[in-house]
Amino acid sequence: MGLNKETAAQLAEARLAEWRRNGHDEWRAMLDDKETRLVVGEDGRRYAVVSYAIDDGEGRVRMSVLVDDGGSSALVPLVRDEIMSPDGTFIT
Repeated sequence: MGLNKETAAQLAEARLAEWRRNGHDEWRAMLDDKETRLVVGEDGRRYAVVSYAIDDGEGRVRMSVLVDDGGSSALVPLVRDEIMSPDGTFIT
């Protein structure tokens, strides 16, 4: 059974929603750091949710969230990201 993309997307969006409540300084503090959470999805399967920030240039910070179920999806995880400008606005 492959990655349940709907559940993985929900987990990624939930993690990004947590980060959206933080300001630019908190996002910058996450640079060069990585957080991994093991989460049970609504489908009862266990997922790894990895989040990290990278400098996107000109003061912008990109927060990326990768989700996989430990199977072959670990090689090509579902990815969602968000970019915040120095003034705290999001770039779409």
